[in-house]
Amino acid sequence: MDDAKRGKEQFEYLFLDIEWNQAPGTIDLDGREAIQIGVVAADVELQKVKTFSKAIRLSDPNLFNEQTEHISHNSIDNIMQGNGENVVLSNFSQTFPDYHYLIVWTQDTYDLFIRDMRKYGILIKRHKTVNLQEVLGVIAGARENQIGFENALTCAGIDYVPNYLHYAKHDANYLYQLFHQSFQQYSDMTVDQSCLLNKATGKLHTENCRYVKTMLPERKLLVSKNMVFKGYTVCKCCGEEQIWKRFEWEYRSNHKMQNNKYKDKLKQLPLTEANIEKICKWFQLSYSISNNAVFIRSAFARWIVYLQENKVKELFHENYKTSKSQYFKKQKMKCTEGYHQQKLPSENFFEVIQYIKYHDAGTVKRMSKKSRLEKLLEMVELELKIKNTEEKDYGYDDMAEMWQPNIE
Repeated sequence: MDDAKRGKEQFEYLFLDIEWNQAPGTIDLDGREAIQIGVVAADVELQKVKTFSKAIRLSDPNLFNEQTEHISHNSIDNIMQGNGENVVLSNFSQTFPDYHYLIVWTQDTYDLFIRDMRKYGILIKRHKTVNLQEVLGVIAGARENQIGFENALTCAGIDYVPNYLHYAKHDANYLYQLFHQSFQQYSDMTVDQSCLLNKATGKLHTENCRYVKTMLPERKLLVSKNMVFKGYTVCKCCGEEQIWKRFEWEYRSNHKMQNNKYKDKLKQLPLTEANIEKICKWFQLSYSISNNAVFIRSAFARWIVYLQENKVKELFHENYKTSKSQYFKKQKMKCTEGYHQQKLPSENFFEVIQYIKYHDAGTVKRMSKKSRLEKLLEMVELELKIKNTEEKDYGYDDMAEMWQPNIE
């Protein structure tokens, strides 16, 4: 693109995402090195006008952290095929010579960007920075409980592909959509509301904030509340008040988010012995493996899961039958040799094991509601049932010797 054409493009907003490698043994900014950069540029009307995406080569492949490949889906071979950081950042500066707002998700991204631009002596034009995670903390939740990026996309109703997260070019686009939608909604909700800007500090205050009383008149400026999206920060004192909050978003804990991500990964694993072990341990179920069959022991019953080409082909449940019990009538269990075929809930092994877990948990829960007398009778019969079962040979009594999963 020639200089004349580039000069006609108006970049009001830049939405920036950087993926980085954290060198082994480090935890702070000094050990970070960018491996991807993604940018979406928008005009004053927040209309997308340009995108920019580049891979960045590590200065030293020996600094590569294996966790980087897990998080950002990038192998060291792919990373080393990128251009040097100096070349990429110089290209960025030429592509976006002027802009007014730089939007990032976290301060860490901005700090890394500024450090590297200065390191190569690349001119940084004057701009305002918007930390969108902090903005959403004020208008959608508690400031001390930061919302995760994926959680924010879900709460905002923005469609995203989970496997695209942690790719800089996709995250920059999701960041643009999240800012665009949140800014418009908040502006509509607060169209008739204003606040006070301290021109000296760049802080936004409510009219009743105690700091406003001591503010010099020439520093006060009446502005719209949506200025929180324009790089001005809300006062910590009045920022805790509900007067700023307009979005009723559900903040999920990081622990819950991580659990959900891990469950999604477990569902997609190929069915090696090591992965079968991971899934069964997740649900706290005993298991053994023989050829293409996985034998499962829950707290209440036994199951056989037959596999074929990474899918569940058949599911069998131990033969016992429970009749409805009433007062002075005990539950009758009949244990016959073998198993009966159970309706298959899914071909996915993780979902089948999940079904087994909650199927038997429901049975135990129903039994717990019975009378004390019924429970005693059931315990006696259950012990007899187990004793009968252990005396029979079902082909997997020596479970400990039968399976030795290869855990790498």
